[in-house]
Amino acid sequence: MKIERRLLPQLLVLLSMSSVLWVSRAACLQSLADIARQNRDEKAKPAADSAQPQKSLADVAAERRQGKQAEVKLTEKDAKELLAEMDQIIDFASHDTGLARRSPVKHRIVGQADVKQFWSTALAGSEETRRLARSELVLKKFGFVPRDFTMKKYLVESAGTSIAGFYDSSTKTMNLVDWVGLEAQRPIMAHELTHALQDQNFDLMAWQRRGMPADRATPMRVDAAEAQESGGRKAVIEGQAMVVYIDFLLKPLGRSLADSPTAMDLVKNRLIGTYDDSLVIHNAPLLFKDSMVFPYREGLMFELELLKAGGVNLAFPGAFARPPLDTHQVLEPKAYLESERVPPVIIPDLKAVLGDRYEPYDTGSMGQLDVRVMSQQFGTENDMFTITPGWKGGSYIAVKRTAVRNENVSTADIALLYVSRWKNAEAAERFAEVYRKSLGKRVSVSNEDDLGGAACAAGKHCALRARRVNTSEGPIFIEIWPNHTVFIAHSFDDATVARLREAVLLRAPEVKAGAATPPELSQSLRSLPGVQALQQAVEREILRRLMQ
Repeated sequence: MKIERRLLPQLLVLLSMSSVLWVSRAACLQSLADIARQNRDEKAKPAADSAQPQKSLADVAAERRQGKQAEVKLTEKDAKELLAEMDQIIDFASHDTGLARRSPVKHRIVGQADVKQFWSTALAGSEETRRLARSELVLKKFGFVPRDFTMKKYLVESAGTSIAGFYDSSTKTMNLVDWVGLEAQRPIMAHELTHALQDQNFDLMAWQRRGMPADRATPMRVDAAEAQESGGRKAVIEGQAMVVYIDFLLKPLGRSLADSPTAMDLVKNRLIGTYDDSLVIHNAPLLFKDSMVFPYREGLMFELELLKAGGVNLAFPGAFARPPLDTHQVLEPKAYLESERVPPVIIPDLKAVLGDRYEPYDTGSMGQLDVRVMSQQFGTENDMFTITPGWKGGSYIAVKRTAVRNENVSTADIALLYVSRWKNAEAAERFAEVYRKSLGKRVSVSNEDDLGGAACAAGKHCALRARRVNTSEGPIFIEIWPNHTVFIAHSFDDATVARLREAVLLRAPEVKAGAATPPELSQSLRSLPGVQALQQAVEREILRRLMQ
């Protein structure tokens, strides 16, 4: 089934807007309903109207930065009408997804004070503060965020801006906000009620917990026992809801993404683009931007591929029954469809190597999304296309000097070991070079040494290429080893690095391809409640932009 030719120009204009602000839940295809109404009227607008210059989204964003726009208040009459339509909208979502409606959905209308109170507890606990502090230092050590960046301050300020309607799986309640008008609320409900259906069929909280890191003591190793299939679950949840949202707005045209290849192709072709107009996103480090956008943009791309490959059953209940294991399977849906698993990079227990001088601080993996961000942030324009598809796994361990108290710890007190594998020599060499050149942007570099054949383990196994970069936080070793392995060690002395080489490169056990990957750096951020609040704020900021 094809979209009528006379509607294609308007749809193309509409979809070009989505490339600017794609992450939005609630309004990136808002004008489709207008197109349908125009089609029913079968009357063109007066020439004078069509000649009026149209504001770009960038112009609107600029105006937004200069002055806050007035909110559209949901009237009591609108609220009653909206609540009366809930049954129709959830029935639409159920038909669109194949997910059964098993019970009524609780609902309430809340004000800004209620929403702020809901999220304010997210950053109030001491455990939350501790986890934020640890994540912040590791991100700074890797260079993902500036050294003067304060994560808690950023999250509090960003999450407090504004939030759209949301489904709360802990209370099984649909929360509708009273500052969004009736027309805008309907597609929001279609998106959020999809989450209600997901919850009724699969128990979202339990399903997501199976894919999130458990609360545990941080080990001094990375192995399959620490693995969590977390990287792709949020992309499934939000990608499915985005499909329903678009289908809801295509409904007046009698179309859906599943039965309209033309619309699907147009959406896919317009997904990749800038999304930096939102104030919240604009001020965020790149890793935050991409991890916030990932469930919506890449999640939708993933779901579109599943729709093409196996229809509604594969894209909706099928993706819950067999979720993608990591960001690699979301970024490359073919890997998911072919059940490709990338073996985790194992780092054995380092207690014997590091002794009592260090204590474990953080562990995890560097997923494909993480290295894509790093290549964008520190590399050239083409590096994303060389490095990202060449990723074949990576793990890290951060340790803290035992003599330093937790409240006084800084990046200089953190030592870091990062081991990655690549599909080919070109990707490994280019990543090592990008990483080396990025060091000057986060620490003071005094000089570099080419180690030549000095980077060896057990006296006979040597690196293909190796450099020692001397910095204000100690030496940083960047080495390329056989099998396209990159070995990076921050802030360890030469003797300790020699022992790490032997322990990690020669004694690490082989892992079968069926093993899952440890929690990815960018995706583990999602387990922080403060980041969840930020996600809601990002959605609302972009929704506001498109509604104006």
